[in-house]
Amino acid sequence: MEEKSIFERNDDFSSLVKTAKRKSLKKTILISIIVTVMVFALLWAVLAVGIYFMNKRIETQLDGLYTELYFTGANIESNATSFDNFLVATKTSSKLYKRVGPHLIDWGTFDYFYTILGAQTVLQTGGAMSINDSSLYTNNQRALTFHVPSEPTNKNDFDYIVGLPDFYNIEVAISFKELLPLSTVQTQFPTTQWAWLLDDGIYAEIEEVKKAEEEASPELSTLFPKDTSEVSDSRAYGFSVWNHTPIESAEFYKEQLAYREGPQVDIMRHIIGEQAPKDWLVAGVVLTGKQEELLPYLQQNSVRTVRVGVVIPY
Repeated sequence: MEEKSIFERNDDFSSLVKTAKRKSLKKTILISIIVTVMVFALLWAVLAVGIYFMNKRIETQLDGLYTELYFTGANIESNATSFDNFLVATKTSSKLYKRVGPHLIDWGTFDYFYTILGAQTVLQTGGAMSINDSSLYTNNQRALTFHVPSEPTNKNDFDYIVGLPDFYNIEVAISFKELLPLSTVQTQFPTTQWAWLLDDGIYAEIEEVKKAEEEASPELSTLFPKDTSEVSDSRAYGFSVWNHTPIESAEFYKEQLAYREGPQVDIMRHIIGEQAPKDWLVAGVVLTGKQEELLPYLQQNSVRTVRVGVVIPY
């Protein structure tokens, strides 16, 4: 009988090896696919979570900006924000503007850059710039300034307004000699665009500045404001008046307080208290228009100071 060599090929054994190799390859491919899918799923989940929290930060930031402009910023408004979205980052740009007569005036932007890693960077803001330690300017236009009734001042732009050509559109901030009820304001200044409500915190700030100036050395005393009555437009609390209806605008404004939260909201609630809108005490108003439209209001007995803001030669 013929003996078989141990090196002779066994078809049955070879078939088993091939089958085992195929199964091993299939298992390897399947495991690779599963691992790849899991890795992509994990990356997608991390990306989705990062985008979610980034959007929450954007929402919080924009809500804070709109709330701030809703309660402060004389005649400064923003109603639109554009978004530039990337895979892991977003840039937002909120446009600020003013209504001066029939014109909408660009008042700068608030630009922010966000990433899913938690970074939040201010790229550009619409802040004002001081020139010669006097008036503040934004986009080459003067920012509005009010004056607290209790503090002395010798600043007044009435003569400047009288000297302007009659076709100019002008923005003015009127400060009263004393606080007036909103019902009186509606009668005396029916074209009001924005009403200033004086908060008690300003008096505390004035006293702090005075005390700091007294304690400062002569060299540093020149850095302190000489007119402590001034209140910048971004610091002033108040509300916009639409369609020459101060009381109706105030009533709507009061309703909106119930849907908002934040330090500005708390200050505004403290200012108005439980008073009806018609009894709110107003410290000043913003008016816009041409010289002939403004002069009758600027010469009212209740007017203490008049400060010019935006001036447009058309």
